[in-house]
Amino acid sequence: MSVQTFYDELAPLYHLVYEDWEATVARQGAALASLIREHWGAGARTVLDAAVGIGTQALGLLARGFRVTGSDLSHAAVNRAQREAAARHLPLTCVVADFRALPVRAATVDVAIVCDNSLAHLETPRDIETALGECFRCARPGGGCLVSLRDYGSPPPSGTVEVRPYGERAWAGRRYHLRQVWTWQGPRYDISFEITSADNATDCATILKSSCLAIPVAQVAELMKVVGFQDVRRVDGRFFQPVLVGTRPVV
Repeated sequence: MSVQTFYDELAPLYHLVYEDWEATVARQGAALASLIREHWGAGARTVLDAAVGIGTQALGLLARGFRVTGSDLSHAAVNRAQREAAARHLPLTCVVADFRALPVRAATVDVAIVCDNSLAHLETPRDIETALGECFRCARPGGGCLVSLRDYGSPPPSGTVEVRPYGERAWAGRRYHLRQVWTWQGPRYDISFEITSADNATDCATILKSSCLAIPVAQVAELMKVVGFQDVRRVDGRFFQPVLVGTRPVV
């Protein structure tokens, strides 16, 4: 299953990842707004969300007065993000694109964000460097990039299987069980995302498959420096994942 297909099929159900998606949208928007203000000043109000998904981060920023352009590989995710924004009377412009080739003019946004471990879906560190280079190109001098990532540590032996349950979720009068199953293959792991009915054991499970590269946060920080970002630093305890921030220098 391609990454695009994975997120196309997950888009209608993606909110179930969160126990309370609406609260998560507000919480993540507040956290990102605080980080942006702290690192690039109160005037940094134009954001490119290069992995917009169904809008979890973009909607929260829009509600706080930011101007956000969203981009994502998944048509279904982009369509849902735009519907969610319209339902809230928020102006979200979106494009469908790979974040290694963003259809955004150079130096036109204050901050490019790539959240929720999205970079890990790329195949190689070189691909991640390319995506970060696109963020650098899009950010204005004095603006920057904010990335959130899982902090993996050392990968376990190949063949190791890890089950990561989300618990029970309720939606549209039904209850669901969600879990991820990770099967490690060296520095990568295969993901099986499973959604099953908690009401009827005979219902077929929804199983979506993808894979990720367990790249260390410190290595991504070095790649940010390679593409030209300065003052690259890791920030912990402010978002649900570790955050990296870097600034495009003013020449």
